[in-house]
Amino acid sequence: MKLFKSTILAAVFCISSVNAFADTITNLTVGPLPTTLTYGNTFASAASGTTFFDDFIFTIPDGSANSVTSSINLDSILGLSNLQARMYSGSTHYTGPVAPGTLVEAWGTTVNYSPTVSATTVVLNPISLLAGTYTLQIRGTVTGSSGGSYAGVLNVAQPVPEPESYAMLVAGLGLMGFMSRRRKN
Repeated sequence: MKLFKSTILAAVFCISSVNAFADTITNLTVGPLPTTLTYGNTFASAASGTTFFDDFIFTIPDGSANSVTSSINLDSILGLSNLQARMYSGSTHYTGPVAPGTLVEAWGTTVNYSPTVSATTVVLNPISLLAGTYTLQIRGTVTGSSGGSYAGVLNVAQPVPEPESYAMLVAGLGLMGFMSRRRKN
């Protein structure tokens, strides 16, 4: 009787794990800014209907980044649907809501492959980030009978001074020179 219960219990666990797939967590190395980081995943053995949450963790060094964008090449997204991206601060893996105060950008527009969609779709709008650790999370559903894959690019750039900033700098230096010269007289 005990062997029968163990066999039934093992069968229940096997059946319930058919659509389970281990989410991946990848650390991306950020070099000097500006930088471009590539990310992606291939689900060769995942069953159709499997939902995944992939985390791509990166750290912005001292300073800030004024333009962080992400795009996914739809030519490589065969066998996937309902692809979305979000970004939050920290490196904790979430499959539900993120901790309060950590969300940088909520789940974006769903990307589905079709012949009428352009080759590349932006999944994160340009955002500004301070120095720190962030997670770009991609979620989706495997729809292909032989799995699926996606690939993307994360661009991180430093702020570029606006022309008005240079004008103000020159005016300020000129004013300081005028004041210094006036004091000497």
